[in-house]
Parts: sequence; structure tokens; C-alpha cells
Amino acid sequence: MEDGLTRLRESPTSHKAEDGRGAEVGDESRQLLRCVVKEEDLPMGERGTDRRPPQEDLIAEVTGTDEWSSDTHLYRVSRFYCQRLLLAMDGFVERLTCAPLEEALLYRQEQEDLQPGAEGVQPSRSLLKMLKERDKPFGESVADLLTRLTSMQQNLQDLLKDAAERAEGFCGAPGGSAGRPSASQTDIVSAGTGGRQLGHIESVAAKRRLLDTMYLMSETHNANLLQMSRIILGDSKEPANALRLCPVDCSTLAAALTPLGGVEEANLCHCCIGPEGLQELATILHHCRSLRLSWNNLGDLGVKILCFSLREPQCKIQELWVDSNGLSGVGTKDLAYCMVKNQSVVLLSLSYNRFGEAAVKYLCDALKRRCCTIQYLRLCGTGITSAFCRQLAWALATNRSLTVLDLDNNQLRDAGVSHLCGALMKPDCKIQTLRLGSNRLTALCTLELTRALNTNRSLRQLSLNYNRLGVPGLRRLSTALKGAACRIQKLELDENGLRDSCADDLATALSENRWLKGLYLNRNCFTDRSIPAFQRLATGCRALRYLWLCRNQFSPEGRNELETVQESAHRVTIFV
Repeated sequence: MEDGLTRLRESPTSHKAEDGRGAEVGDESRQLLRCVVKEEDLPMGERGTDRRPPQEDLIAEVTGTDEWSSDTHLYRVSRFYCQRLLLAMDGFVERLTCAPLEEALLYRQEQEDLQPGAEGVQPSRSLLKMLKERDKPFGESVADLLTRLTSMQQNLQDLLKDAAERAEGFCGAPGGSAGRPSASQTDIVSAGTGGRQLGHIESVAAKRRLLDTMYLMSETHNANLLQMSRIILGDSKEPANALRLCPVDCSTLAAALTPLGGVEEANLCHCCIGPEGLQELATILHHCRSLRLSWNNLGDLGVKILCFSLREPQCKIQELWVDSNGLSGVGTKDLAYCMVKNQSVVLLSLSYNRFGEAAVKYLCDALKRRCCTIQYLRLCGTGITSAFCRQLAWALATNRSLTVLDLDNNQLRDAGVSHLCGALMKPDCKIQTLRLGSNRLTALCTLELTRALNTNRSLRQLSLNYNRLGVPGLRRLSTALKGAACRIQKLELDENGLRDSCADDLATALSENRWLKGLYLNRNCFTDRSIPAFQRLATGCRALRYLWLCRNQFSPEGRNELETVQESAHRVTIFV
């Protein structure tokens, strides 16, 4: 065993860090990680050079060192895969040795070509001799293959034995039960259960250990695996903290999750799964209640695979996140059709998929159906324009389930908002949260918006961040906030070009308002002259609890004065 490892170490290889998107170089002691990028992602000058052979990763895992990166999944071989290969190899060798090829061919030739009872014919001896003479090179090749397979079997058995001895502390104490976890194994499992795991498995190395531990526990039928409720291998905010999963890793994950029967959350964002990896996960996708597959380049092919899981009669998916996956009209059509048939999904997030008008039509057709169960729909950055809003408004006017609609970062403009306001004024509209941030809105949109606020009885949260409402727009909104019919509890107006005069309008309007609890006015143009108005607002509005004034143009003295206002207001928390 040691000689084999020495020969592998002495093989001439070049160990050089590869630069690529999402790659970080370092070792586990400094908690810095390295991810190897695919060859097609490298510049032309760097392709095909200094590629490390897969044996080095196997050596690193067996010896327990981090000299070689354990997270280079493209060439990574683990002891679990070695076990599978060894079992397949045993069966293949057994077949060749127990049923020689010459005998099989002899039997077939006797049955097909030779007539039984023919005079002077001795098929067994003559045919066997003919086969040996004619297929001598082939027989030698088979013998050489068997020799190589036997040698490889021995090497794999030695590697697995060495790995098992080194991993005794990880897999369980010697002589103990195979289903009894060690202390380190229990720590990893506890890090993956409940909502407390977020602070424990931030690093890629820890997520890799979690994946290996889950597979090991499923192979040994460890009861502690059933405690797993949240599988966090991805990261929706930091791609560098996500574990890159190749199809083999996805197969391992599917095998590990199969015994669970149900998973509360599976976060696989930024894991570079692709359609091939999703195909390996297809058997367990419908067991996840919250399935996060954002930023995985699934494309329309991946969505087709996902749709098979959504059509499962026992599908448990309630939250589905497929943001930024390159969906087009074809994929969105398949998904919208599944939403009509599926009765479990209540949250659907399709943000940052640039689908066109046809895709919006498919979604609107699904929303019009009475059997649609979607309550939360996110369409941020999907390229929706004012032309699409007419169809969307018709769907909202008839839908009975949708309560949250997120349309941030689109191109609705004032005309699109006018169409949506027409739907909001319908008595059957159930929308409670509407987000229209960063849609190039001006003061003109508030003409219809104020009418909707005075008519609608369900809307509770309205976001108009990063637009250009200005002073005229805020004055119209203030007029609507005075009305007894307006029941907005959270109003977001960050970065809308609001000035000091707006503070007086808000203070006057909200003195009569009984509903507004949170007001967001960050990144505007308020100065110290607006502080008296905000003081009246904090003390006069009976319902207000939070007032956000961050990144305005207050002086240090003005910030201190606002902090004093907060102390005197008691009920209101002011963020400056």
C-alpha cells in the first residue's frame, strides 16, 4: 500500500492553482477554499495545461491531509465511489472467470449451426480448438484485462482499508455499532439540523464534509440521519460559499436523502448543478418542501426535469426558487402548466429569467385558473414592460390566491402601474404586498395609485423604492394616506428625490393615519431643516413604530437631535 502511494506521489505532475470565476485558493487551516473551474471557462492560453491527475485527490483523502484540495469535485474520488466501483468489478470478474467466453461461444455454435446426430462430428473438441486458434489474441487480451482488474481490486481494497482505519474517529469507534455516530459525526449532523446550521457550515469544506457524512450515514442506516431537516449546500447571496456539485455529487446527495422521505429545506443555490446534475436529483426533488435551485444554469431542459417532480402525486414542494436559470418561453410554458396541475406550490420565484411576452401570457393563464394555489410570485428583473401589464392586470383581477407580487427591477413605467392599479381597485383582488421598486416611475403614476389606495381594502405593504416620484408624487400619496380607507402598514420610498417639504406633508398626513407602522425614507435629500417635521411625525402618528432615514443629508448635530427625538417619542425607533 505504501509503495503504491509512493509511486503515485512521485508521478510527474504540475501543481498549480487555477484562476477562475468563484475560485479561491487556500487551505482549511486558514478557512480558505479552492474550487476548480471547468476547462471551457479558462482562457484559451491556459487550457490543457498542468492538469492534476485524479489519483492525487484520492491520496489526499486517504492520508487525511489537505495538501491537495478536497473540494476539486471535477476529479474527486471518494471512498464511497471506490466501494461502488469495487462491487461492480467483483461481479464482472466473477462472470468472466465462472463462465469462460469460449464455452459460451461453443454452446451457441452447437445450438445454432451443428445438427445433432451428424456422423463423424465431434463439435466439442473441434470447435474449442478452432476458437482457441482463431481468437488467441482476444483470449490474451481477456487474460490481460483480468490481471489488471485483479490488481486494481487489490489496490482499491487496500485504499479502502487504509481510509477506514484513518476514519475510525469520523465514522464511529472501533468495535462499536455501525449505526452509532462518533462525536465529530454528531457535530456535523447537528450542524445540518434545524435553523442553527447557518453559522456552522458557511465554508465549502464543511459543506463537503456534511455531504460525505450524509452519504456514509445512509449507507450504514444510521438513525441520526433522520434528524436532518435542512440541507444547506448552496448560498443565495455568496457564490463562493456554495459547494459546486458535479453529477456524481448529485447522485450521492440523492442516495443520502432517499431514506429521509421529506426535507424541510434544500438550498442548492449557486451549486452549478445544470440539467445533468438535476437529472440525478430527480428522484428526491418532490420530497423537499422548500427547494432553492437559483443560479444553477438549468435552462429549459432542467425545468422539464423539474416539472416531472412537480407532477408527482405525492409532491411536497411548497416553495420553489428557480431565479436566474436561463428560462425562456418554452421552459416557462412547461412550468406554468405544472402550476395548474400542482396543488402544493404556494411560492414561485422566477426572478432574473429574461422570458418574453409569450411566457408572461402562460403565467397569466395559470393565475386565472381557480385551481391555482400560488400565493407569492416573484418576477424581479424579468424584463416585464407596460405592454405585459395589461395581461397581468386581468389575471390579478380574477385570481383568488395571490397575496404577494414582486415586480422590482422591471420596465413597468407609469403606464404599466396604471394597468395594475385598475386590478387593485377590483373588489376580488387579494394582493396584500406589492413591490414596484426600480421601475422608472414618476409622479404621474401616483394619479392612479392614490385612487387604488382609497379603494383597495387588502393592500398592506407598498414598495416604490428607487424611482423618481419627487415632491409632487409624495404629496398625492400623502393625500391618500389621510383617507380612512387607506390601510397601508408599510411604505417604502427609498431614493425617490424627496426633499424637506415632503417631511411636512408626511407629518400632516400621518397625524390622522391609524395604520402605518413602518416608513422607509432612506437615500433621499432630507436635511436638518426637516427635523422638526420628523419630530411631529414621530410623536403625532399613533401607529408608527419604525422610521428609516439612513443616508440622507443630515449633519452630525442633526443626527444627534434625531436620536433625542427617538428618546422622547418612546414608541418610534428612528434609524439614521
